[in-house]
Amino acid sequence: MSVESPKNTAMNRISKIVDQTFEVSEVYREEVNKAEFMQYFSDRMENGLPPEGFLSITEDELTQLIRQHLAIDVLFGLLSDLTPEEMAIFDAAVEGR
Repeated sequence: MSVESPKNTAMNRISKIVDQTFEVSEVYREEVNKAEFMQYFSDRMENGLPPEGFLSITEDELTQLIRQHLAIDVLFGLLSDLTPEEMAIFDAAVEGR
């Protein structure tokens, strides 16, 4: 009988939430590369963020964390598509000019 590692347990938990979120959100399916997104969490666990942190929070907290990261990915993708002129307009709007 094999025991699953904390990292694998955490990644399975994250993957389940990501899959559920992608099922209901066309924006995430279109704008976020799921494999790269999952790799981000795997890399964090390889580089100092202990998987136990993902295992110790509630399902709701983990879902919120994942959705926040997905939203940031979408926003970053949208901003990277802006022309320099559009970026200047965006920056002015954010700064309240």
